[in-house]
Amino acid sequence: MDGRPEGEIKEDTLFSRDDADARVILRKCPYCDGKELIRKGQRVKKYGEAQLYYCKNCDRKFTPGIDKHRTFPLRLIIDAITLYNRLYSLEDSVKIVSSKYGISVTRQTLMAWLEDYREYLPFLRMREYVEKKYKPKEMLEEIRLFHGQIYDFKYHRAKTNILLEESFKHHCFRPLQEFLELVLAECPHQVFKESQKRASEYRDIFNLDTVRIIPKMNTAQKNTRFVTQAVLNNKLRHQILQEFMLINDSVTVAVEVPVLLDWEDVNHFRHQLNFDVPIQLAENEIITGHIDILQIRNGMIHIMDYKPSAKKEKPVEQLMIYALALSRLTGLRLYHFKCAWFDEEDYFEFFPLHVVYKKRKKQNAGPKNVTARFL
Repeated sequence: MDGRPEGEIKEDTLFSRDDADARVILRKCPYCDGKELIRKGQRVKKYGEAQLYYCKNCDRKFTPGIDKHRTFPLRLIIDAITLYNRLYSLEDSVKIVSSKYGISVTRQTLMAWLEDYREYLPFLRMREYVEKKYKPKEMLEEIRLFHGQIYDFKYHRAKTNILLEESFKHHCFRPLQEFLELVLAECPHQVFKESQKRASEYRDIFNLDTVRIIPKMNTAQKNTRFVTQAVLNNKLRHQILQEFMLINDSVTVAVEVPVLLDWEDVNHFRHQLNFDVPIQLAENEIITGHIDILQIRNGMIHIMDYKPSAKKEKPVEQLMIYALALSRLTGLRLYHFKCAWFDEEDYFEFFPLHVVYKKRKKQNAGPKNVTARFL
């Protein structure tokens, strides 16, 4: 680990997503920064085609930088490097992608990709240590959750252990790890199937007048720009982005994490902690949801949601419910959480404590019994 904050980057945004045809388009010319761009046909490559663009401002025709000098499809490249970081050998990784795509890939080619795309693969700094200590099935846990829809919960045990051990600031997050382990064995699937209330359905219930929603540059945007260029299908893009970040970055510890919030939890925040939580639930009602991406970085637990067209979205209620639920399920203070949503262009974050905090005299309250409440 090099000590550099994983979340912060400095990079111009060149790309955006065209929702009409689900393709990635260029936002500005890489030569003159002009924005008068038009698509100008395709360039035939050995294994596919690359979009050509024409800039009316500087009269240049070009392919996007990500496509330049690249022979193989980006989706194949992403699959190959992800397999390698799943602890497959170089030989096995190229064998699998060669069979899947019907394109011959050599060991040397994969080694070159790992070097060329290293900026997207900070897990490579951990890989040698992880490989010595974990078998692939011990490193990563995956289960399919049939919760009305299908969710693929994935938990990176090895990365979680490293993050908790490497920094004193993260030591107190052990209850989060205990909860993630508990999901594998004790998740109350029937509750998620039967619940009629979803976190994503809540709108405009919190007073945000004094809440700072902070736009930032973050590696999540960079990863999203990289991955979305390879995937046209919106739903598949979501899944592959989650997989890419979980396997290849150095801070994502879980994806599609199931959480729930009931009337007892709401009453705890209101009456024991004196927080302003304007959620109305009957005794038999439970709100459920699945956290897109969970990260541990910079002494905080980050609850993150990928939202195409993030600038037009404001899923504060959804993310707040996730934070409240995870706080109760782990016994960790709301103080330890940040919430964020993002796409390839924008990243917005806020502190959930600022949304519900009221300066009142607080009563003492013991931590929640994690096992009992998640059964």
